Amino acid sequence: MCTHIPALEESGFMVTLDKHIWQIAPVDGDQGRSTQIISSMLEMAQSLHLPVVVEGVETNEQANMLRQMGVRYAQGFLDYRPMPAKDFEALLDGGNNN
Repeated sequence: MCTHIPALEESGFMVTLDKHIWQIAPVDGDQGRSTQIISSMLEMAQSLHLPVVVEGVETNEQANMLRQMGVRYAQGFLDYRPMPAKDFEALLDGGNNN
């Protein structure tokens, strides 16, 4: 398996953490379990020099926690909800409809 990692990295392979993986329900209000899972996954990906994208970020609290853990890339409803292609193109164009 380890012999395939350089080839995967060269081909643009990256790790994505889906919200179903990292948003594990805390037990008795304890965030420790989900924090430990995220931390372990990030450490593994970093040791393999693989970029990580965390999906499903919906709140500022989640974004701040992930940022403190060293996550550089995230996506989710916190930034934008799904939108029509025309609105997305306008967003990419800086809001100009020209």
